Amino acid sequence: MLHLILTAVSSLQIGTRIKDAVERSVKKAVIIAIAAVILLFAIAFGLVAGYQALIVYGFTAVAAAGIVAGALVVLALIVLAFIPIVTRQKKTEPQSLMEAPAEGMAMIDQSVGKAMQQVGPLTLLVAAFAAGLLASRRR
Repeated sequence: MLHLILTAVSSLQIGTRIKDAVERSVKKAVIIAIAAVILLFAIAFGLVAGYQALIVYGFTAVAAAGIVAGALVVLALIVLAFIPIVTRQKKTEPQSLMEAPAEGMAMIDQSVGKAMQQVGPLTLLVAAFAAGLLASRRR
């Protein structure tokens, strides 16, 4: 009985944890999107300012545009060089012994839920009773 209550409470806590995680992820995504837009505006402003500075120092408009384009190509190559470092797969840590029973119980809970949806609770109860009865007879 106590185990059933703890399982129900655990299921409710998992739901709230998932909800909190989703809310945090949405907030992070919004903040990252705003920061990306601001960064793009800053880059555009920097390019225009660099172009204007090159013109002031005596470069023609075509030469200044070529220098800015070349700088962008170099920057793009630097970014492409860092992609393998950023996307490197992390090594999976071995599962701790404390987390294993909780994941096992969650898998059992999901399996029982699917079985109840497919065959119905009464049929599942009868099957469990018959399996328990047969298992107790074998001893």
